[in-house]
Amino acid sequence: MSADLFAIRPKWTVQAPHLRCTLRRALAAQPEQRVWSGTEHINNAGALAYGGELPDSGPLYLDRSQLRTLKIAIEWRRAKREASPQKVAPDILEHWTEIEDEVIEAYRAACHKEGLYWM
Repeated sequence: MSADLFAIRPKWTVQAPHLRCTLRRALAAQPEQRVWSGTEHINNAGALAYGGELPDSGPLYLDRSQLRTLKIAIEWRRAKREASPQKVAPDILEHWTEIEDEVIEAYRAACHKEGLYWM
């Protein structure tokens, strides 16, 4: 596995905390909902959510495994958000979606760099 780091650049102050919150919620739901299928992602999620690897400001430097961990958590959170009757304010949702899309795109680029392609 490659040790390349990929930069995610949050543009709004709510974005990095949103990613940490997403990871924390996924970790809390892990026993019942099996968000991740392997311990590598669970360990990544714990380190990212609680270990200070996702600072509030500045770029986030993540490897492919960390990006995949975040991608899985983001997809889980989006599904939960869609199923929930509670709605998020459109301006906040826009900022969340922006950083989520950036993480997913960075993961796609990481996969393509390694010759792994997905739709």
